[in-house]
Amino acid sequence: MDTKTKRKIENEFPYPIALEYRRLNTEEYLDQNEKRLQKLLRISENTIHFLSLIGLVDLFDNIKNFKNPIPEWFTKEFAGRFTRTTFGKWIALFRDTVRIFKNEEYAMFIPELVDYFIKGKGESDAQKAFNNMTIMRNKLQHSASNLTRADIKNYCEEAEQYLDILITELEFLADYPFISVGDVSVFYPKNKSPKFIHTFSEVIGTSSEFSATKKIMQKLMNSPAVIITKPNEDAYLNLDPLIIISNEGDKQITDVFMYIDWEPNKIIKYRPVWNGGEFNLFGTEREKEQIELLMKFWEYFSDDNTFNKYKPVKNEKNFSDDNEVVKFEFEV
Repeated sequence: MDTKTKRKIENEFPYPIALEYRRLNTEEYLDQNEKRLQKLLRISENTIHFLSLIGLVDLFDNIKNFKNPIPEWFTKEFAGRFTRTTFGKWIALFRDTVRIFKNEEYAMFIPELVDYFIKGKGESDAQKAFNNMTIMRNKLQHSASNLTRADIKNYCEEAEQYLDILITELEFLADYPFISVGDVSVFYPKNKSPKFIHTFSEVIGTSSEFSATKKIMQKLMNSPAVIITKPNEDAYLNLDPLIIISNEGDKQITDVFMYIDWEPNKIIKYRPVWNGGEFNLFGTEREKEQIELLMKFWEYFSDDNTFNKYKPVKNEKNFSDDNEVVKFEFEV
């Protein structure tokens, strides 16, 4: 891969991909050893994880626009792929999501994603590269104790070829800004239409210090939210509840978090992109609204039994503090 393309990935790609790719090119990972091989596999999995979540949100938002209901071959597999997620499951989820859009002849929010993953009736070069990477990972899990240094070097060279394919074929992603919508204030003078002052942060590149701007708009946008936008258009794809920004991970550091697993009434797990720590949606500030949204995925993409299995159990305890004794004094 040439230097110009590397710089574009590191500076213009969405943060979840750009950061991992940048780390691959640091001194720590330059040698063709186990660390570099693991990082190559990690970047590939992280990329398809990110794309799969984008695809699922896009599918969720467009169900009502399709001519046909979500096919049984998708709903039958959804629960197994949406929980205890793996590299292979993300590939399958994204492939089948793209397949639905293709069969419906309905454009994805990022239209290029269809040809990126499916060419005609077969696999694209990018999908083949992802498949080969997950095959390699599975093979390594069963043969790690028997590998020589020469084996690791060969695996690194092979993995780098696959990564070059799946990343360079994805260059169009830099044309769709990845943005966080933060605080919104309202300017509403008498006899005038209201104006909404939004705070936008570009969630791109490798720095966690996202560049922010304020913009006055005539319409109110979803907030807080992580969105993907189209250049010179008002349209956007809100990635809630699958990709979020929060400071409620166990390290209490603001980070981007991507959905990764769900155990009913125990944990709804998100993986931090960088240093936010472990994140469980239960017990967070936005728990109620986010779980309501997540339950829609079970409603639309699974059967009634699965939906009821993941439906949160209501806590009947009364947490009212009306009877708490407080000290009250008049100010003199």
